[in-house]
Amino acid sequence: MGNEFDQYLSTFIDETREYMNTLNEKMLQLEREPDNMEVVNEIFRTIHTLKGMSGTMGFEAMAKLSHRIENIFDLVRNGKLIVSQVLMDKLFAGIDLLDKMTGAIVAGDSDSSVDISQLIAQYEKVLSTGSVEDIGGAKKEAETEPEKGSEPQEKTKKENEKPDKKSDEREYFESPIELPSEIKMVLTEGREEGYTPYYMKVTLEEGTLLKSARMYMVFHKLEELDSEVLLSIPGVEKIEDEEFEDEVEMVFLSKLSQQKLVDSLMTISEIENIKVFALEMEEEPVKEDEESQEEEKEEKIVETPESPEQESQGTKSQRRTASSKLTRTIRVDTEKLDTLMNLMAELVISRSRINETLKRYDIKDVDESLAQLSRNTLDLQNIVMKIRMVPISYVFNRFPRMVRDLARNNDKNVDLIITGQDTEVDRTVVEEIGDPLVHLLRNAVDHGVESKDERLKKGKSSTGVVRLNAKHEGNNVVIEVIDDGKGLDRDRILSKAIERGLVDEVSASSLNDEEIFQFVFMPGFSTNDAVTEVSGRGVGMDVVKTAIENLNGSISMTSEKNKGTNVTIRLPLTLAIIQALLVKVADLVYAIPIVSIDSTLNLPTSEIQIVQSREVVVIRGEIIPVVWLKEVFNHPQEEKPDNIHVVIVKAGNKKYGLVVDGLLGQDDIVIKSLGKLLKDVNEFSGAAILGDGSIALILEIANVVHHNV
Repeated sequence: MGNEFDQYLSTFIDETREYMNTLNEKMLQLEREPDNMEVVNEIFRTIHTLKGMSGTMGFEAMAKLSHRIENIFDLVRNGKLIVSQVLMDKLFAGIDLLDKMTGAIVAGDSDSSVDISQLIAQYEKVLSTGSVEDIGGAKKEAETEPEKGSEPQEKTKKENEKPDKKSDEREYFESPIELPSEIKMVLTEGREEGYTPYYMKVTLEEGTLLKSARMYMVFHKLEELDSEVLLSIPGVEKIEDEEFEDEVEMVFLSKLSQQKLVDSLMTISEIENIKVFALEMEEEPVKEDEESQEEEKEEKIVETPESPEQESQGTKSQRRTASSKLTRTIRVDTEKLDTLMNLMAELVISRSRINETLKRYDIKDVDESLAQLSRNTLDLQNIVMKIRMVPISYVFNRFPRMVRDLARNNDKNVDLIITGQDTEVDRTVVEEIGDPLVHLLRNAVDHGVESKDERLKKGKSSTGVVRLNAKHEGNNVVIEVIDDGKGLDRDRILSKAIERGLVDEVSASSLNDEEIFQFVFMPGFSTNDAVTEVSGRGVGMDVVKTAIENLNGSISMTSEKNKGTNVTIRLPLTLAIIQALLVKVADLVYAIPIVSIDSTLNLPTSEIQIVQSREVVVIRGEIIPVVWLKEVFNHPQEEKPDNIHVVIVKAGNKKYGLVVDGLLGQDDIVIKSLGKLLKDVNEFSGAAILGDGSIALILEIANVVHHNV
């Protein structure tokens, strides 16, 4: 592209995607609450920022479209345009085009490759004809707007006319923002220690790319000048997240003169203007001015909606912490994270090898050092894991808009309720889980939830509910897609399975619901006929299952006719380093992931019973099928021993007993792929290098037990 801002491109793309998520979320909220001016203002600020960013980066088409959307929201917030469904649809179309442009930029194309002419023309019509309604209200609003910008100057001018009550050469003015009592107290104390209390307004140039970085430089410069920031509007958290337009107000203590402060801060690039004046700190306000001061305070509260969320720091240490929050986050290339993860994995392997070598010797000092190394490695491992973890909201954020569009296209009312979006999962999982979830949600809305009339006939609410839940269970993350629609037709699925030869009629009679619903996940099970008869759940469900299993996860389904369907996905929290139980089968070592293990037992072989031609053991009244791993892996089986080691594992909602020759203990193992040649070997999810350099295959529990029971 040859753009001089290429160095900022990846930052621009990341931030644009975040803003697109915010826009979709707030637009959906506005659709539900068309009179909510706070939401309108948030959207206006976001689109204004997007316009400035894209203009600065040279993406003129994106800036042009953003500018038109911004103008429309300006009419809305001035009361000149009413939020209607037609307007929302047009605005959503604009957001979609902005998203499309972002995709084009990511692909190395230009934003101008997306045609926006038709929508721009429609927006121009809205802008030219939309101001005929309620002009009085709009005028009133327009009159108050300029006051916000001019207030500090007018106030300063008015205050200049007051006689100077102080003995030093500086003029002192009252703060244009209301100060909490604890801040006033700190300012007064600072005054006594020789500091001057200051108010400052910093205005950044329009379209500044990295606003939070610029404001951090302001904070940092003040700290260098031995100044202490007590209060900022907006608060530091909002500044860090770039949730502000171009202005930041702050109150601070400093020993420098106004001119020196302005001269020092104006050296920071992309700052348009800085206003600084010293604050008057009186313990008792003059009585005759009390009323006017109260009015001024009330006005200021209205004009600075962030003020209820201001962060007040009463002590120096708190203030330092607040300003340092701006440096807490940093963008890191994902390739660097992957490299860090690989190095961490190698470190775990090296630790295991040292441990293995030292088992042959008895050197106390080395044992203690190794124990310390192990603790440090484990801490480092946990930190590296956490760095890779991201909230699942990165995936969930796009779904409310998708469900809204699907429901409108199908003339259905559907509420999407999302819980647990803060649940953290491995970055790799986040990248891969999106498409399967899109598929499941489409099925829920398209085929699960009935039409309004059909729901009313069944005695249901005309609005269907689709729930998307995420939560942690042990070392797994569980994602559920639940709808209250028509559910699956159990009998229809079973007859279809028999018809296709997937099961014979005799075996079919003994299948439970969960086993019957598993047919839906089989390749080629779904046909056009199945789409109508079986709520369309089978369409492409084999692809969903494959994607989940590629992440070492599992998927299950429960359903009740006319009540709804629940699809549950279980995924490992991370895909790199896991804890496993090492077991011996014949002369080989295998690894069983700890997350799949319920317990381990040593039993007399005589306790094995036969139930329905299957070997089982009864543990605390629970019948558990037995799987001999020697038979599974075709190792020659001599006579059965008197005692057996049994590892009780969980696969879905069931338990199984894996018979092994010996238990070698628990260890952290690094999962290595088996490669393309062995991709069809379903019994193993990967391999691990052990401390002695040998290889242990990692069991894929679900496939081991399902294929052999």
